[in-house]
Amino acid sequence: MKVLDRYLTRELAVPVFYSSIALVFLILIADLFDNLDELLRYQVEFKTILTYYLALIPFAFSETIAWAAWLGALFLLVNLGFHNEITAMKTAGLKITTIIRPVIFFGFLLGVGTFLVNDRIVAKTFRTAYEIREIHIEKKKSSALEKTLQNVTYHSKDSELYYFQTFSKGKEEVQGVVVLWLDPKDGKTRKKMVARRGVWKDNLWEFEGVSEYLMDSSGRILGEPKSFAKKIYPEINVPPLELALASMESSFLTYRELKGSIQKLKQNGVNVSSEIVDMHERLAVPWKGLVMMFITVPILARTTSRKLIAVNVLLCVGLVFLYHVVGAIGLALGKAGKLFPFFSAWGTNIIFAAGSLIRLERANH
Repeated sequence: MKVLDRYLTRELAVPVFYSSIALVFLILIADLFDNLDELLRYQVEFKTILTYYLALIPFAFSETIAWAAWLGALFLLVNLGFHNEITAMKTAGLKITTIIRPVIFFGFLLGVGTFLVNDRIVAKTFRTAYEIREIHIEKKKSSALEKTLQNVTYHSKDSELYYFQTFSKGKEEVQGVVVLWLDPKDGKTRKKMVARRGVWKDNLWEFEGVSEYLMDSSGRILGEPKSFAKKIYPEINVPPLELALASMESSFLTYRELKGSIQKLKQNGVNVSSEIVDMHERLAVPWKGLVMMFITVPILARTTSRKLIAVNVLLCVGLVFLYHVVGAIGLALGKAGKLFPFFSAWGTNIIFAAGSLIRLERANH
């Protein structure tokens, strides 16, 4: 690695590191103050509180690392601008693409690391944190009990895949039920059950309006379906708390598990447009930090006077804010089925990154 590359990498890594620590700390402190009354009122043990916040750290990191990367790039470029170092580099004949090469490489590594943290760590630790919150805080609040959840998917350890169109936490009732029994060897559906309604009774689900199908290895129905006015399946004993946890969209699933669940539900006629958007978003989110760096570089890497640096910083803030607003709108349209899932998740990254690359040549002047 060249001396210049090592210098820029160090000057970027240090503010990113400290920004990440500060942002994670702020997330934890904000959550603590938000839940402090309930934690004191119900005398939650210190060990439980410590476990909760330790489990919340990976999630807080994944949520804030893009902002930490942007703040680091902002600090680096402003610092270089104040000391006229970019001007000196350009005078020495270096192109802006050469100057920012370590910045882009650092952002790429952060994207890969963020995906791995989300997929391998957050999927497990956030479940622990959410379960502690559900047991010690949320269940104490009537608003949480009365909430009706939509499109709940649950994948059991016994190779069963559950889908509920609606789930009422307070009534402990589900509507629009689809249950798939999967072959543990090849993962193909061997049995399917569709029910109109299900109620939690005596630690089991009692289903109403049941239709039961046997299926071959190709997914084709064998024979005539069996119908039941009411039926209880002993193996379907997932409690309402587990369904409440599963309602956290795709947070508890790895990318591979999420993709497999979507394929099975899609094969059985379930509308999975929202889940497909979640799957694409899982791949697109880790690159937000890199895109935010791309937005910042063409503006702050230009040779300008110190008086204009503050104006350029405000311009970067405005563009980054616009980037997140457009991204949120795209995801909402995708989950509503009004925008192609891939574009709803990736479109904002592609548009803003491409626009920044087009403007990058101007930064050479």
